[in-house]
Amino acid sequence: MNSAPAYRGKARLLEDSARIAQYRPILDKDNFQPHETHWRSISKNATSLFQVLIDNDLRDLVMVLEHYPRYTEWVCEHFRYAYSYSETHADIDAASTLLTLGEPFFFKQFVRNVVRKLPRIDDTSPENVQTFVTTMASQHTQWHPIITNHYLDTIHDYAQRAALHPLQRIVLLKPLSSITRQETFDYEAEDRDAVLDIPYMT
Repeated sequence: MNSAPAYRGKARLLEDSARIAQYRPILDKDNFQPHETHWRSISKNATSLFQVLIDNDLRDLVMVLEHYPRYTEWVCEHFRYAYSYSETHADIDAASTLLTLGEPFFFKQFVRNVVRKLPRIDDTSPENVQTFVTTMASQHTQWHPIITNHYLDTIHDYAQRAALHPLQRIVLLKPLSSITRQETFDYEAEDRDAVLDIPYMT
């Protein structure tokens, strides 16, 4: 009998346990007050920690929220007006999980800022875009619909703007022909966030 899958599963559990352990000293000591205003509901150390996690590729942020789900609403609100200016792109799978976890607490600016952190394709080579399209075609069912819609729009826009031969354009878009946009949260609607489109304090 092949024990490799069980071994890999145990290895992942050990890795997750080691990763979450570094955050427990802050989060286990935090006196979370969900009914207080945003800035007063958690400690300054916890606020700083979440800002660092938002700045990074979101994998550890998602892992923390899966272990400490009480912070999910706080993170969604914080992401709304504490947008990261780091150049670290979000891991797509982690961003997808964050959107799924955050669905009950969606703010338009929160969703826009998650999408803004996704890897860009407009500053890469056609070969890399083609590789990304192939990956998307095989993995999009695991992504949140907001992410799938975003990349469908982005790639079609790229195909129209880039200096591609018509046959190149056909080859580029063919793997996406079976993917349809899904009706989901409208984060482009005009509102106070959309007009400013910058972090702000409330």
